[in-house]
Amino acid sequence: MNQGKLEIKNLEGLSDKSPLALAWSDLVNGNPASGFMQSLEWARFKAQQGIACKHLGIFEGQNLIAGGLFYFMASDGVAFLVAPDGPVIPWQDERLSLECLTLIIDYCERLANEEDRKLIGLRVEPRLPVPVPDMLLEFGRAPMDLIPRETVYLDLTPSLAQILAGMKPKGRYNTRLAERKGVQVRTGSAGEIIDTFYPLLCETARRDDFAVEPPAFWVEMASTLMADGTVSLLLAEHGGAVIGGLLLLVSGTTATYLYGGISNTKRNCMAGYALQWSAIKLAKEAGCTQYDMYGFDRFCSPSNRYGRFSKFKSQFGGEVVRFIGAHDYYFIDQLADTLVKAFNEINN
Repeated sequence: MNQGKLEIKNLEGLSDKSPLALAWSDLVNGNPASGFMQSLEWARFKAQQGIACKHLGIFEGQNLIAGGLFYFMASDGVAFLVAPDGPVIPWQDERLSLECLTLIIDYCERLANEEDRKLIGLRVEPRLPVPVPDMLLEFGRAPMDLIPRETVYLDLTPSLAQILAGMKPKGRYNTRLAERKGVQVRTGSAGEIIDTFYPLLCETARRDDFAVEPPAFWVEMASTLMADGTVSLLLAEHGGAVIGGLLLLVSGTTATYLYGGISNTKRNCMAGYALQWSAIKLAKEAGCTQYDMYGFDRFCSPSNRYGRFSKFKSQFGGEVVRFIGAHDYYFIDQLADTLVKAFNEINN
């Protein structure tokens, strides 16, 4: 079938319920190589943090068929245009996706010439399985990823009884143990994300030695993603005390386990299992067909940021998937200018 001419347009400033905004959401949700970081909701959250975003759409006639949200990740005046979970293009169609990617690169390179900001390149990070497709061979492997390169997807289409049966024996046992011990899980309010969940997360971070975003991050999440229903807070209680919390993000038909924290007290109550099981049930009720554990290391390596939690995540079953990671395309002229200026500053 012959396809019409493609046109790339700036889509910034879409209103929430406009036909084009809904078309964008459908495009993101229907693309298996994309994810919540390409959603308009996530872009609003990042805007609250002062991170700018360029929203591009590619049209075939009147139909929106591809595009991307490209965030400005700036440091010392030098910036990449970054597309975590993107760009959103028809990767399964090699010819069409190459045409879309070319349009995006050309547009972004022109943008780099026009902006006062030093845009030196484009970083893409679609959720494509290895190996890297040929069309990205001109890109170089990025020094860091913005989304986990490996994760676990749990299929939510079976019944709850079937999902429970599909867990590892220890996972199934501990889920039932939490219920027998009387752990109750409830939905928390936006205010509790700071007053209750944040202290739990900090307690977990001290115990397991990982970094936690500052309080402003959680305030912004509560005022945007919790306010519009994208993120839900689940709190586990036992004997009137909160002993665990979990943030669940729902985007399209995928639910994502975003953050979790467990108190040092009453660890034998298995609050983590109660929270995951409640999140799975909530995701099914929301119509999700996939639950993303968001970060996994099959080797449980201590050096991997997700390694220490991977044994726990593996108890719920699911499929381990590995992506190609982030890849960079440099705008040669802008990079050269930046290097020359840096050299001159050093020698002056």
